[in-house]
Amino acid sequence: MNYEEISRGGLERKDSPLNQEEISGIIVVDKPAGKTSAYVDNIIKRKLKVKVGHIGTIDPFAEGVLPVAIGKGTKFIPYITDTDREYIAQILLGKRTDTDDITGKTLYEFDEPEKIKKIPLKDVLDVIKSFEGVIEQVPPYYSAKRYMGKHLYEWAREGKLIELPPSKVTIYSIEVLSVNLPYVKLKILASSGMYVRALARDIGEKIQIDGKKVGGTLYSLRRTRCGVFSEKDAVPLETIKKLDREQILKLVRKITPDILDRRKIVIRGQDIQRVKNGTPPKFKVQGSNGEKVILCDEEDRIIAIGEIRKGVIQIKRVI
Repeated sequence: MNYEEISRGGLERKDSPLNQEEISGIIVVDKPAGKTSAYVDNIIKRKLKVKVGHIGTIDPFAEGVLPVAIGKGTKFIPYITDTDREYIAQILLGKRTDTDDITGKTLYEFDEPEKIKKIPLKDVLDVIKSFEGVIEQVPPYYSAKRYMGKHLYEWAREGKLIELPPSKVTIYSIEVLSVNLPYVKLKILASSGMYVRALARDIGEKIQIDGKKVGGTLYSLRRTRCGVFSEKDAVPLETIKKLDREQILKLVRKITPDILDRRKIVIRGQDIQRVKNGTPPKFKVQGSNGEKVILCDEEDRIIAIGEIRKGVIQIKRVI
């Protein structure tokens, strides 16, 4: 990210001035471990006095890239969340916990830990690579998935560990960065909805010694990318805490069609007002039914989110 020092201390983006008459955009925060995503929201909300909402929750235990939508930018959250994510994860073999990470209560420990260090490297790598592709994954006991009207973590806090049916997720690639048993460090590129904690658990379940599962839990996790937002875009939360409102506003990134990563359609003339009123533009377009599109004016300002139905752009959300 391109920063320069500013007179009152802190950092400023050189390349994206913000029209402060109407606050709308995204701040990319580097969330520290030990803080919730909601905590980050609250810090920014108190500073800016506007509505905010994060994109893609990070567990309190983890750290890394957390985009936070600001003001009218929160309208875009449903159209940004379905994106790929990249992680650096360290897995500890030989243990399973109720949270599937190192912070949880131990459910299982391998009774001969010295044998874990002797697992052939090829066996470890073969198991890890077997999780690439479209897989079925059972959500962790402590997750935001719902069961009978409550989040799984709410059931778990009551002592009820609910196991839901598996969901299909995609792991595009797993790069093994290091193996120093019982620790394995991975770089993972996956679809949204994939739980790295569950991956750590499942890798530990699949690795066996003398027919016994080894067990696995997530030891550390850093999200290095969330959709188009990466570490180079992220501002440490501790830096944001030290800035005043005007300085923080200079860090806000404008939401563009490129950020939404969807097809852009330019509208002109009377169609602009039609779309602002929630009415489809008069022209028809090619595209598959259900395809989401971004409607912009000639100056690339986003006016609405649309969806193609039989060549007609149905207006889903006016911005």
